[in-house]
Parts: sequence; structure tokens; C-alpha cells
Amino acid sequence: MTVFVLDTSAILSGKPIDIHGKLVTVPSVEKEMMKEENDRRAFVFLKVKGLKVYTPSEEAVALVENVARQSGEEKRLSFTDKEVLALAVDMKKKEDVCLLTDDYSMQNMATLLGITYEGFSQHGILEQFIWKYRCIGCKKVFKEYMPSCPVCGSSLKTVVKKRFPLHRKR
Repeated sequence: MTVFVLDTSAILSGKPIDIHGKLVTVPSVEKEMMKEENDRRAFVFLKVKGLKVYTPSEEAVALVENVARQSGEEKRLSFTDKEVLALAVDMKKKEDVCLLTDDYSMQNMATLLGITYEGFSQHGILEQFIWKYRCIGCKKVFKEYMPSCPVCGSSLKTVVKKRFPLHRKR
């Protein structure tokens, strides 16, 4: 049986989740869903239908953070995104996993982590990206994000370092 790991975007899409498998998510998604009354109702309905909330292991969170740093995605991912990806990493050790998200950075990370994903409201990504950071002032390139350039003090811009085509069905 496939385990479907839900991102907030999958729940907020408003589309019915008609999936035959286990539904799981993380505490930070639950927290995000409890902010608005309609979102809370949708989340409670999913819990009644069997959605389980799990906390990912520290090991999986560390792996996700490391891969995010190496790929240049760390700036693009929220705490919740990292937690969802880490839960998918944990679940993948035991069962078939599919991450449900429309977030392109999460899809990029899922590819890097070897996790199957599906876009919920949109098509998934067609290319995998590795990012780098370039100073808008002196044009120096950095592998990791910094708030400002240590050379000239200007801000950094995210640019594609490498791209790899993905062979996914549309």
C-alpha cells in the first residue's frame, strides 16, 4: 500500500483527495491548517478519514537540510516543507511513498532524495535544478546562500547552476 505524504498545498487545493492508501502529514502542516476555520474543517475531515500526523526523525531532517544546502534549495524551503520531505524520507524506508505537493522546490528536492511525487493541481516539474547564488554587485558566485555578499555587501540572486531534464509523463 502506498503512503501519501501531504503538503499543505495538497490540502488547500480544494480538490477532493480520493486516494487509496495511507495519508500522512506532519505537525507543522496541522498547525498551518488550524489558522482558518475552513482549512481547519478540511483538516479535521481528513483526520476522521484516516489522516495520521507524524513527526519525522532528526536524522531525516538533517538529511533534507544537507541536500537542500547542497542543491541551493535551502532558501526556498520553509520549516514545514523540510518537515514534510523528512517524513517522506522516513516513510520511504518502510513503504512505497508518494509526496503530494504543488511546490516546485519540494518536487525538486523529492527528485534529489529519490522520492516519488505528484502535483495535485498543477503538472509536476519537467527539469531538476541545482542552484547557485550570484552577487548582483560584483557578480561573484557562491554555493551557499548568504544574506549579503562578503566581498561588496550587495544582495545575492538565485540562479540556475545546472539543470537536468526529467522524463515524466504529463
